[in-house]
Amino acid sequence: MDLLRAEVRIRQHDAAIKTIGFAVAGVFALLALIFLGVAIIVSFWDSPYRALSAWCVVAVYAIVAAISVAICFRHFQPQSIATSLGSEIRRDIAIFKESI
Repeated sequence: MDLLRAEVRIRQHDAAIKTIGFAVAGVFALLALIFLGVAIIVSFWDSPYRALSAWCVVAVYAIVAAISVAICFRHFQPQSIATSLGSEIRRDIAIFKESI
């Protein structure tokens, strides 16, 4: 039970750090992308390509969002607590057997 509690605490700590890191990175990436889009549209403001540049920015935003979601789903493979707890117990048993 102590091992389970420790494992839960470790996972909570890791999840909190990942969440904060992803939130900060996401906010700044979003701001950078928005200002890039505004800069592109402003660059073409007095040209006949203004509408085309605006739609290209929207398309780039959609592509970046789709790629980001695909990367997140590919790399996010949660490991169950039972699996990690089982591997910890097996490792503890192996260490115990070696010490005997």
